[in-house]
Order: sequence, then C-alpha cells, then structure tokens
Amino acid sequence: MGPQVVYVPTPPPAVTTSQSDQSIVVQAPVPPSRPEVKQEAPTQAPSEPAPNRPSPLKRAEAKAPPEEPQGAEVPALQSAVNSGQATALQGQVVRLQQGIEKRILVLSREWLSPSQRKMLDDARGFLQQSQKALQKSDLDLAYNWANKADLIVASLDQSR
Repeated sequence: MGPQVVYVPTPPPAVTTSQSDQSIVVQAPVPPSRPEVKQEAPTQAPSEPAPNRPSPLKRAEAKAPPEEPQGAEVPALQSAVNSGQATALQGQVVRLQQGIEKRILVLSREWLSPSQRKMLDDARGFLQQSQKALQKSDLDLAYNWANKADLIVASLDQSR
C-alpha cells in the first residue's frame, strides 16, 4: 500500500475587528472533524474473493414504486366560470380587441422608429393570438393575449 493521506483540521479562526468599533467580522467555524483512524496495511492478501453485491441499477429497480393501473381515469377540470360570466368576459375581450385594432391603425399611420415598429408588430401578433383563442372559446387565454397587446400599444401611445 502507498502513502496514506490524513486530513487535519485547520486551527479555529480568530475574531477580527475592523478599524471602526461599530462592526465585528466573525469567520464561520470549522465543521467538526471525524476522529483520525489509522489503518494498518494488511500483510497478506485476503484468500477469499469479496461477496457478490447487486449492482446499484438492480437495487434501484427493486425499489421503484408500483405503477398506477392504466385504466385509472383522471377527472376532467371544470370551468370556474358560469355561462353568464363567460358571456361577460367574451364581451370584454371583444371590446378590448376592437379598441386595440383602432389604436394600432392610428399608430401604423404615424412615423415610428424601427424598435417602435417592431413593438407594433408584436402587438399585432398578440392581438391575432387573442382572436384565435377567442375562436376556440379559450376566454382566459384570449384575454391574456389581448391584455399583452394593450400594454404594448399603451406604451407606444405614451411615447408619442
């Protein structure tokens, strides 16, 4: 057997004070160390081979939790909005979309910097996404896309 490496803990850090009396710097303590264990080198090689141990892969497979039965059905999510609220939200989204379309039309006729043109194009894209979501009756998504477009257009309106 070759040379043995023994780790010895460093001495505990001292508390140092800064030049002003108002602050003290304390260093973190050294973590507790394990007691030193010196092992003597065996004089003879073991005559018996080491016992067979299962590979880590096999142990992990043995501990895997049982899978759920394939026939288990997941209950469908129910909408948190009733039909009256859905109609109101749909109307709100449509009004928001129409307002955005008018403001985009006005802004597109004005002189805009290249970055402002890009923002206007982004707003158009969000408006189109909102309209597609509304066609699919995804009112929350339609509102979110329209709201993003509205925020961009409002930002462009303020910069004029």
